[in-house]
Amino acid sequence: MNYLSAIFGFFFIFLGITTPAFCAPLLTIRTAEGLKTKYRNQMEADEFRRFLGRDFTVKENPLFADRVKTGRLPNVADRLPQEPLVVIPETAVGTYGGTLKGLSLSYETGNAEILSWRQANLVRFSSDNRTIVPNVAKSWMWNKDYSQITFFFRKGHRWSDGEPFTADDMLFYMEDIILNKAIHDKIPSPWGEFGVRIEKIDETSVTLIFNKPYTSLLFYLGGNGSYYDPFAPKHFLKQFHIRYNPDADKQARSLGYKNWVERFKLYWDRWKDAIVNKAEGLEVPTLESHILKQEPTGSSRLFEANPYYFKIDTGGNQLPYITYHHERFLEKKEWARQIIQGRVDQKSQNMPLDLYPLLQASKDKGNYTIQLPITGLGPVLFFNKTHRDHVKKRIYGTPEFNFAVSLAINRQRLNQALFLGLCKPQQALPQNLSFVTEADKAFMAEYNPVKASQLLDEMGLKKGPGGYRLRPDGDILVINWEYSLQYVWSHDLPQYIAQDLNAVGFKVNLREVSTREAREKQLSNCNDISNEWVAPFEPTLFASPNTFMPPYGTAYPVTGIAWWQWKLSNGLTGEEPPQWVRSLWEVGEEFVTLVPGSDWYNALGRQIIDLNLKNLSAIGTLSEVPLITIVSNKLANVPEWKVNSFYYGYAYPYRPDQWYFK
Repeated sequence: MNYLSAIFGFFFIFLGITTPAFCAPLLTIRTAEGLKTKYRNQMEADEFRRFLGRDFTVKENPLFADRVKTGRLPNVADRLPQEPLVVIPETAVGTYGGTLKGLSLSYETGNAEILSWRQANLVRFSSDNRTIVPNVAKSWMWNKDYSQITFFFRKGHRWSDGEPFTADDMLFYMEDIILNKAIHDKIPSPWGEFGVRIEKIDETSVTLIFNKPYTSLLFYLGGNGSYYDPFAPKHFLKQFHIRYNPDADKQARSLGYKNWVERFKLYWDRWKDAIVNKAEGLEVPTLESHILKQEPTGSSRLFEANPYYFKIDTGGNQLPYITYHHERFLEKKEWARQIIQGRVDQKSQNMPLDLYPLLQASKDKGNYTIQLPITGLGPVLFFNKTHRDHVKKRIYGTPEFNFAVSLAINRQRLNQALFLGLCKPQQALPQNLSFVTEADKAFMAEYNPVKASQLLDEMGLKKGPGGYRLRPDGDILVINWEYSLQYVWSHDLPQYIAQDLNAVGFKVNLREVSTREAREKQLSNCNDISNEWVAPFEPTLFASPNTFMPPYGTAYPVTGIAWWQWKLSNGLTGEEPPQWVRSLWEVGEEFVTLVPGSDWYNALGRQIIDLNLKNLSAIGTLSEVPLITIVSNKLANVPEWKVNSFYYGYAYPYRPDQWYFK
């Protein structure tokens, strides 16, 4: 098989197979010292059989015993694929039961972490945050120039309602949803950029065909693309789709929907967690480890183990071990109290670092451990360079303005006051890249309010009455910073930065808004500052360089929305961008086709960095920021996080389906 990893040796680890002397039911990562497998923490069924020297027996989760006995469910052997994925547990073959308790801010706000507890991606990052390993896809094979990839699925894999998962579910996703102009005016990223086509080989294999090499595809699918699985339950969704149900539009209108598409989107969304935000989510089949148990409320959601989940442990026990996932929605100010009271089993996303002293002092009371893996950068400021206010657009689009803002920020004060002195002042740059220098990191990141004031004076932004900077039209330049706690982490950070900006003559109005409202303002192009961004690490920058070029977004555009509209419409709408933006887009389109570490890869990566620094769209604060990661001491099989980031799927590389309660 022609694995992508054969080229990317520094990303992948492949080992031969030997047979150890110990018995398989006891096989764990801890006891597997010296065991050589293709992937460190999992095996395919045939590999497991060779390891055992015989076939294996699968075992039932007691949760489903009564349902099997009464005929409501088939027995476990008939629910699992013929080739289940064998998971090597971290420290022990676990026990069943319990409820994994977590916190989010609200629906669509800070809930990617809890989604990561149950994800079932096509492929995933392993716990080394470098290696791509099989998951829903059993394996894959590239053609010679990486413009075609064939995925192979597991025979007998089933959706949570027991219906077969087949190649048709990936065809349905691509042909009937992603490439359907009634659902998408423009083909969503990244599929549109690569002109994707799909061909069915048989029931368990499909080929994706691109109009150019897409060497970074697997890193996209395993990283920030993991939230948008490239398959959908055709057998369920086709009843709402006009291609398969000629009456779909009439039925939708009779129920009060505008058309069939509006009704279809009630049951399907690219952001897969959006489906289970409402009662309809109870009906939609999934491949995830847990399925929605009851109608969500305004304060919580409850998920139950999926009886058709496709993985087993080395004792033959069907995963997951944990019976329920309970997600509660609470304001940040309540989180520490809940954690200290022992009412949270795992939490990291959006955790303010300034809570660390309190949480550290209370860890015995709360019966938890704190890990501090890196998460990337501290909050980043993006001024709206396509603002609907044309005066602000000119000001914010001037590099010297962004330089001045950056120089005005006292990063050391932020570090000491809010980040426990653990971080480093740094510009907003992708992490762990050979072509990023120390000089790049320090660019305009010093605290120099005198130089900042000089740059603003030279721009013509002179101070008027009250010491405030005046716009060219004579009005006071008022910066309205409407921030979401999800992306600035605490109220204190915008307060400190606003003080710094006030000191050089800016009038800054602060207002906390919900993440939803912040995104709406970004989309309407009327906000002054956005913060929704975390600098990617190398594998995810390689997969999605668009995260470091306008509109700098993953799920939502951050800045330059009018430029993006121009690009998507081929110049029919939006606003024509300046040359530096078009150059970034051109570089990004080629960057994803290259081999990491090659001279041209490094050269184009260097261009991405240079263009961003010369215009400083992303104004950074701090780097090497640790993310407080709370893990209950009652949980077992939880490894040490190396990185905890949206771009790797939060907890997913650390395999929550094999966590269990002691």
